[in-house]
Amino acid sequence: MDAIAASKAHIKLAEGDAGQWDAHMAAAEAVLRSALQAARQTDRQDTALLTSLGAVLCDQGKYRKAVNVLETALKLGSTDSHTHYNLGVALAGLAKPRKAMAQFGKAQDLAPSSLTWTAYFDPQAQ
Repeated sequence: MDAIAASKAHIKLAEGDAGQWDAHMAAAEAVLRSALQAARQTDRQDTALLTSLGAVLCDQGKYRKAVNVLETALKLGSTDSHTHYNLGVALAGLAKPRKAMAQFGKAQDLAPSSLTWTAYFDPQAQ
């Protein structure tokens, strides 16, 4: 099972087990971080791994870390709408609504990757 699929499996477990949500989300993050470290050792950059990690970090409320990861994915050339959307979620979480809206707008103009996903976002709560 690849890292993205493994991370999604941990997230699915978190969704079904609120009592262990933190542990499952930490495991999802660890799987992606490990895969990114392995990719760096081979000088390979994977924007799908970064975008997925950004979603996991957002869902954990680690917005500053998510911004760093997602901006790295964009610098590496990500054209995935999920990268911009997740960056918007992270910026909204950091109370930067104008920057967040700009990223949500960019996300609308791009296609989503089938590998990645969006972070949870409740616009009514913002």
